[in-house]
Amino acid sequence: MSTTAAPSRRIPPGEGNRSAPSRRPPRRTNWRTVRSRTSLVLPAAVIIIPLLIIIVVQGVQLVTHAENLLRPGSADQFVGWGNILRALGDPTLLGSIRVTLVYVAIAVAIEMVVGVSIALALNGRIPGKGLIRALVLIPMVLTPVVAGLMWRLLLDPTSGFINWALDAVGIGSYAFLSEPSTALGAIILVEVWQNTPFVVIIVLAGLESLDPSPFEAAQLDGASAPRVLRHITLPMLAPVLAIVVLLRVIDAVKTFALVNTMTKGGPGTSTLAISNYVYRLGFETFDIGYATTVGFMVSLAVLIILFPVATRLMGLRIRKAKR
Repeated sequence: MSTTAAPSRRIPPGEGNRSAPSRRPPRRTNWRTVRSRTSLVLPAAVIIIPLLIIIVVQGVQLVTHAENLLRPGSADQFVGWGNILRALGDPTLLGSIRVTLVYVAIAVAIEMVVGVSIALALNGRIPGKGLIRALVLIPMVLTPVVAGLMWRLLLDPTSGFINWALDAVGIGSYAFLSEPSTALGAIILVEVWQNTPFVVIIVLAGLESLDPSPFEAAQLDGASAPRVLRHITLPMLAPVLAIVVLLRVIDAVKTFALVNTMTKGGPGTSTLAISNYVYRLGFETFDIGYATTVGFMVSLAVLIILFPVATRLMGLRIRKAKR
């Protein structure tokens, strides 16, 4: 009686090792890379960290004391959480926060829309492109003090050019900086005029660095310009736009010179931004302890809000660059 051997089953490659999954070797630390990175960070850290410690220690002392330069001996008056509780119930501070938020939201939104539109118009081969770029940069070159003084003269209700032009066409002159309903809008207008060129230059540089392949493919497929803008240009430009928005928000939150030059926070407190309120507390009423408290609270709030956003945006930009 003959017996037939059972056909041997062919084991696929790697099947016999399934019971013992391969483990990745431990990642070795590249000490040369660590040393090189440390050497780059160390000079700045040696200067910045001690100064930061001094500022924080001195700031905590001022926050917990009711120091006022008009009251001798007030620097030794310990108030603990008193300045913080006072700030939480300060209606002027809440009003300045509202003014700053409105200022930042409207100004940055208009700057982005206008700046991206101008950058798209300047992208490509157009005659006189270099001259147009130079002209666009002129408002950004001016300091906020010079820009504020110039626009305050232009908006002057008696001798300003803008009111003269309005009166010439029959509209009549108007005191833009003296009315609470228009003062903040006038300052936002100057902010947009001065800082839109920054958006134009950065976005234009981003447009010129984009990969032309998707645009060529879209052109071959017969895609219209609005579809190319919506589905190709803006998505590819998203990291650049995000960084520009972040930088403009940080700069707009710190606004001081423009408001101080044009209205000094008036009329009343209708244009009083946070920086101007801190300046008024510290250098007009000399309430150093409370001014430091307001500055610390605002700085901490901005840091808590913007730092995670900045970290995420920078990580997104790095990942985009690696692809």
